[in-house]
Amino acid sequence: MGALPDAPTSLTDWREALARAFVPLDVSPLGEATAFRGRLHAGPMADLQVSVVSSSGQVVRRTPGLVRRSAADLYKVGLQLRGRGTVEQDGRSARLEPGDLAVYDTTRPYELMFQHDFEMLVLVVPRHRLTVRAPALADATAVTIPGASGTGALTSSLLRGLDPRTLRPGPEAAHLSDAAVDLLAACLTGRAGARPAPAADTVVTAAQRYIDEHLREPGLRPADVAAAVHVSLRHLQKLFERHGTTITGWIRERRLERCWHDLADPRLAHRPVAAVAASWGLVDAPQFSRVFRARYGRTPREHRAELTAAS
Repeated sequence: MGALPDAPTSLTDWREALARAFVPLDVSPLGEATAFRGRLHAGPMADLQVSVVSSSGQVVRRTPGLVRRSAADLYKVGLQLRGRGTVEQDGRSARLEPGDLAVYDTTRPYELMFQHDFEMLVLVVPRHRLTVRAPALADATAVTIPGASGTGALTSSLLRGLDPRTLRPGPEAAHLSDAAVDLLAACLTGRAGARPAPAADTVVTAAQRYIDEHLREPGLRPADVAAAVHVSLRHLQKLFERHGTTITGWIRERRLERCWHDLADPRLAHRPVAAVAASWGLVDAPQFSRVFRARYGRTPREHRAELTAAS
């Protein structure tokens, strides 16, 4: 894939670059520190981030102390492009050959080891994007997803196509991010080492699916969701709270995500912002603008203008 830079890279600079692109990490070179080299390319893909890391041999650790000091509710997907690597988390170890993938969680300690020069594409995914599609993720970290066949091959091929060195983000970014997350969830479902989801998780997943199917209905209420999955509203609220959210909060989050995507779609550029929001059940335009800005750090119009300029 491309040679490493000729000039040595300072370990301090390298750690800072990794922290900016991902989360704070501890790095130990395998070999002379004075001969260490590294290069990083990163770019956004809607609400995901895609990076390519090229470097000499090293051990990368997300230690318990770094987890405590810098919380980041993210999953990282490592696609081995060149060389070989190992991902360790939760007592499991995934050996990666070129084309293979593994997922690891930034909220818990992990370790990556590369004995020699390597290149890895790293997809950073907000937790909520994956948990709604693959609820048993805690049991699928550091499990090798072979890239030679099946959904692993499809996902590996798609992620290669998202390489920030060659792909310029455009209006299709939201659709590509959805495709990447959906394929990844398919890879993770039923992976070796993953246990069947507990009954409570099954109820939450069914509730989340019902919500997705009825997002466009302005009158969607938590009570409707509870009735659809045949549990009491109080019980369902408790189940959602165990996942760190509420039923109302989940409905709002999913509606905001769909609006985020639609506002980035050039085919919908003619539709007023308020009409986009109303199409996803958010009929109070001023309130929509406030919650959108609180969630994404910019107004819906600023978001649409930014994506239009990028395209």
